[in-house]
Amino acid sequence: MIRVLIKEKQQQIIQITIKGHALSDEFGKDLICASVSTVITGIINELMKRNYFKDGKGCYELDEGFADIIIDDSDRDVEVVLETLVTILETIENSYPEYLKITLREV
Repeated sequence: MIRVLIKEKQQQIIQITIKGHALSDEFGKDLICASVSTVITGIINELMKRNYFKDGKGCYELDEGFADIIIDDSDRDVEVVLETLVTILETIENSYPEYLKITLREV
């Protein structure tokens, strides 16, 4: 199962961590894993295009079965990008709850 932890502080996303594999099909044919990998990679690429990480406002780690985005200094544009990620992940969770679980934590 893919587990997503979203941490918010004062209603702003400060961290998104994604761990695990859906195991909905054999390796290379798992559409749930492929969807999550595609969306997280696209979001990180968008933040990189906006020089977000280069400017030292946050950091990320991306590896097989693991992604972590940490937000140190957010603005409205970054928040919209992250909210888009959350909406896509929620859509996947609603369609495939046996393969993806989202937990929201206020810190």
